[in-house]
Amino acid sequence: MNICSKHIASIVILALSACASNPGEIDTSRLSLVDENHAEISKEGQTYILDSYIVLFQRPYYILVRKSSNQPLTVSEASSIAAEYIKPRGCTTPLSRRVDLDRSNPDKTQWLIGIEC
Repeated sequence: MNICSKHIASIVILALSACASNPGEIDTSRLSLVDENHAEISKEGQTYILDSYIVLFQRPYYILVRKSSNQPLTVSEASSIAAEYIKPRGCTTPLSRRVDLDRSNPDKTQWLIGIEC
């Protein structure tokens, strides 16, 4: 095995271990957290934990939604609470959903909801 092959093998192993480190979490490593937008919102007997992320110099918000109970939630439930949450924190134009940006973790306990405003 030459030195180039060893480096490639090392990179592949590191990449695979990084992917496997938090299999139940949504990867937000390429997004920037907006610290001041962290919130816990209670609605209809549920407590939701919300954080917003952005890509610098781009418009959409990526809203991470999860229940404090770590129970699954639907995309409808997540998008409704995300819209309510982000409107007073960052919207200066009418809100529009970016369903093309939505993602969830495998067990649906976390949703990343796309919203542009």
